[in-house]
Amino acid sequence: MASSITYTKWSSLLREEFGTRVHKISLDLGAGCPHREGLRKGGCIFCDYRGGGSGAALQGISLEEQVRRGAFIAQNRFKAKKGILYFQSYSASNLPLPLLKEKIEKALHETSLHLPIVGLALGTRPDLVPEDFFLLLEEYMSRGLAVWLELGIQTTQEEGLLFLRRGHTLEAVEEALQRASSRPSLRLCAHLIAGIPGEPADQLLRSVRWLISRKVYSFKFHPLHVLRGTPLEKLYEKEEFTPLSLQEYARRVAEVLLAEPEIVVQRLSADAHPSFLVAPEWMKDKNKVLQCIEKNLANLG
Repeated sequence: MASSITYTKWSSLLREEFGTRVHKISLDLGAGCPHREGLRKGGCIFCDYRGGGSGAALQGISLEEQVRRGAFIAQNRFKAKKGILYFQSYSASNLPLPLLKEKIEKALHETSLHLPIVGLALGTRPDLVPEDFFLLLEEYMSRGLAVWLELGIQTTQEEGLLFLRRGHTLEAVEEALQRASSRPSLRLCAHLIAGIPGEPADQLLRSVRWLISRKVYSFKFHPLHVLRGTPLEKLYEKEEFTPLSLQEYARRVAEVLLAEPEIVVQRLSADAHPSFLVAPEWMKDKNKVLQCIEKNLANLG
């Protein structure tokens, strides 16, 4: 049964704004994360050694080579005419700002040889966005680039943040959003996790509504999943953590899309390489996940 419910896809908005297909080129700056480096008890419970990205920097792949590969894929596989540079792995703002700017400039120059760049996206933690970092983002916005700040919020429930071992409280999220809100041209995207043990079944919707009230309208969703070499894997092996079923995850996401149709969806589930994913198995079939969400939209709607 097809769903008659529509939601706003980020890819569609990009095509509308820039007049053509735009592809996101994911890059690894090797920035690291202070939370993983032992300053705050060894990192988040779900994060593996690649820091939520490709691990390209750890493999010794230069930034220039990452850009070349990304631009080739964007043009040849996805037929994109323009690109957005996404500084994804770990926490981009963990680098000293002069070094971060140097790397961004290098990536912009290299990409300009292959593909026009219309924007930047930087992923980081809510407790790693000082005022001077925002000033750097403003500089790029003043140059005509669209700039997205992607914050790993994960949940707005304090108990959930503790379970995930995020190393910060909801107050840090509040402070980051307050600083961001004074830059109306800055585009915000919140990453949220469903399936944290002990959370209410509607916590994903509660988190979305909390963030909407603070002027966040773009989201990436994914289930709490088990990657090899993470603290969560140990809990899974001891049967102290059970991931959501596909049906339950799809229902929670569908409830959000029905209740808050104005949000912009950048991602409905996560991409996890089969060699790193331990559980749930259903995440390996992204098309099936999307179809299940659509089915739930139809049933709930």
